[in-house]
Amino acid sequence: MRLVREPPAYAELVFHVLAHVRSDVPASLYDPAWIELAARHLGAAGGRTLAEDAVALRALAPDHAALASAQLVAWLFRDLERASACAARPLEELGPDDVGAPELLAPLMRVPAAAELLRLAAELETPFFRRLPAADVDYPSVEAALSTVACAAPGLDGCAIALLRPLRLRGRVRGDVIWVGVPDAQRGPTPEHVAWQAAHEATVREVGALDSRDERRVEQMAVVLLAMRADRVGARTAHRRWLAHFGPNVPGTNEDTLSPGELAQVHSLVAAAAARSGT
Repeated sequence: MRLVREPPAYAELVFHVLAHVRSDVPASLYDPAWIELAARHLGAAGGRTLAEDAVALRALAPDHAALASAQLVAWLFRDLERASACAARPLEELGPDDVGAPELLAPLMRVPAAAELLRLAAELETPFFRRLPAADVDYPSVEAALSTVACAAPGLDGCAIALLRPLRLRGRVRGDVIWVGVPDAQRGPTPEHVAWQAAHEATVREVGALDSRDERRVEQMAVVLLAMRADRVGARTAHRRWLAHFGPNVPGTNEDTLSPGELAQVHSLVAAAAARSGT
């Protein structure tokens, strides 16, 4: 497990835009707390094209599948300069030498209108986003929290973890890279929350490698698996504190939320991890 101290700027920018897109689907990153924080430094989004673009993005990506697909834009580039250099060219004209993740170009063409609008919105917001002050991150506290949850999330081993401000309470995972929010003493999250979110993303990755047929079922399997492991290592209370951030939509942690086949897969992962650790 490695904590990356230089988060990908372009992903932060894209998630900053998506935090303004009002939506209640699982893939949503809508966050009034982030909107308020950004407005303190940049002025209200209504004074820029961002507000109008956010409304249009909601219309172009109205469901979970479309919004999740459009979010792949965040992985296309790492730095703002490279993204800006390609901003005037449509996705269909970009090649492997233009982007950092060429394998995402084809999936993004499944939602071309939403993906292109997200790229445009991010480009127009770039000069404003650059004005945000750098995050003040207490990396030792995050590292300590990650070390504490690692016993409940063996999938963290070998992953790189980066902290992206607009994600706040949420997280994303792709390959062996996990993105989570930045601890904030005033608005949250806490280092503990960030660590458990990373643990969840690592567990989603672990389950997905075994069964990737249905993204939402993989998420539910990961919730149950992480709860089981947290209970086994005496971290039930801390895990439930993290889980509470879902509010009224908190997912169930009981085994009966899974089908017999799903439960068998979860138990196989528990047994495999126990065998590796010798417990």
